[in-house]
Amino acid sequence: MTSPLEGFRHFKASGRVSSAYVADTSSVVKALLGPVGGGKSVANVFDSFNRPSRFMPPCNDGIIRYRRAIIGSTYGQLERNLYPTWWRWLPRDPQVWTEGEWVGGGGRFATQRMQWTVIRGGREIEVRAEYIFAAIGDMVVEEFMRGFEPTDFWFYEADQLPEAAIDVGITRLGRYPATGNAPDALSQGSAFRPQIGCDLNAPDVDSWFYRRFEEDPPAGFRVYKQPSGRSPHAENLANLPAGYYDRQVDVLSKRPGGRNLVRRMVDAQYGPSSIGEPVYAEYDDAAHLAPEVLKPLAKIPLTLGFDQGLGQPAAVIGQRTPKGQLRALAEVVPGRMSARRFAQRVREELLLLGGGQMPLLAEVHYCDPAGFAGADKEDGESAWAEIVAAELGIVIVPTETNEIDVRLTAVVDDLTYTIEAGVPAFLLSPACRMLRKGFVSHYMFEKRPDEKSQNKKPVKNLWANPHDALQYLELGLKGRHGAIAGNRDPRAPERLHGDDRRRAEEDTGCHVLEAPVQI
Repeated sequence: MTSPLEGFRHFKASGRVSSAYVADTSSVVKALLGPVGGGKSVANVFDSFNRPSRFMPPCNDGIIRYRRAIIGSTYGQLERNLYPTWWRWLPRDPQVWTEGEWVGGGGRFATQRMQWTVIRGGREIEVRAEYIFAAIGDMVVEEFMRGFEPTDFWFYEADQLPEAAIDVGITRLGRYPATGNAPDALSQGSAFRPQIGCDLNAPDVDSWFYRRFEEDPPAGFRVYKQPSGRSPHAENLANLPAGYYDRQVDVLSKRPGGRNLVRRMVDAQYGPSSIGEPVYAEYDDAAHLAPEVLKPLAKIPLTLGFDQGLGQPAAVIGQRTPKGQLRALAEVVPGRMSARRFAQRVREELLLLGGGQMPLLAEVHYCDPAGFAGADKEDGESAWAEIVAAELGIVIVPTETNEIDVRLTAVVDDLTYTIEAGVPAFLLSPACRMLRKGFVSHYMFEKRPDEKSQNKKPVKNLWANPHDALQYLELGLKGRHGAIAGNRDPRAPERLHGDDRRRAEEDTGCHVLEAPVQI
């Protein structure tokens, strides 16, 4: 029988992202997120074999000792989904290995022990590895984890596990090999870092995974995101049947809520919350989210959009490049506060963007027209926008309108346009957490299951205020006419006849947006 070493010697990851995931030996927790069929499990099987073979240091007796705990949510999940893939690469037949055995399974704890040799520095070194398969089920995480002393963990379909598994797992990393049994290879100044590996399909934005890895990731946490299965850069296509993803899209898109399943399982995008319909179906993390926090480009002024937000104000700081890309650099969403205190928070954010100096600002900035209302001029009162402008020393003007259709059209125009290959007309900094979560899900139309169409006004929640501010920024820069007709390719049919872009009406009964006027 051919040794598994031969298969792994010629192993190639399913794509660039999978390869980067396997190559990451420094993160404390790394996660591979992608579509079904993207080769995530195989990447982790290889990682399980590769880490002891290439990176684990020998003990003082010259033997490499390694233990990985593979944790799933249920034993049925492990046996149905993982074991066939695992055994294809790492057979349980003991004759395949120098020594090997598989014990357990069948709805309970299982262990595979294997021995093989690797060549390092021109000499053969023996590897003794142990892989423990266990499912948390209904157990309390701390109780379940008690007694685990692995070198590494692999959390299979990590989003299905309790969040506490990550925290408790970190406290138990690197427990093997133990000093009492063999000289501790991990305490001799080694560069090897014990690690938790994870794989998963994209969950929804209300999941603990999104909050932990996207909104405020701790140091040492990293998520690797595979492209959509429909992307020209999709991974693992060579190992999938022809039309694999097309068939899924065809079937799922006909089901109630199927668009969200396609988004998560095929396009590897975080799914929206189940409590409402996202306003911006056009937003795509893969296209519109910058890979790292954006910094202001030199010599291009920053423009601000404001929304007074019924006592919970918001501002978005953007930068329009000469080619027409709007870069959303920062958001200021501090919660309930006065206009003067809010202006101070905006100033602090601007100074942060400018590295301690006030950055170059545009001559004019934009706000909801309602921000200029409500003041008693005869008594010398100033409106909310006037107070903010005075405190910041800038000029803020009302946009031509606050019509919701026009505002949404101004943003959608950028979301649906690509300036040139790889350059979307809208780019969002990861620092804009409220805007991002709103785009993906929480800036939404209220679901009305008893009605055919959605309410055309978005729900007024915490995510609505920064999105209103973004809309006023876009609308201010473009003007009402520009938002409707746009300044894109004049040969495009929608430009010849005015923008009568219609938002796709989903089978779940969502809204239809029409441009408010015809040109």
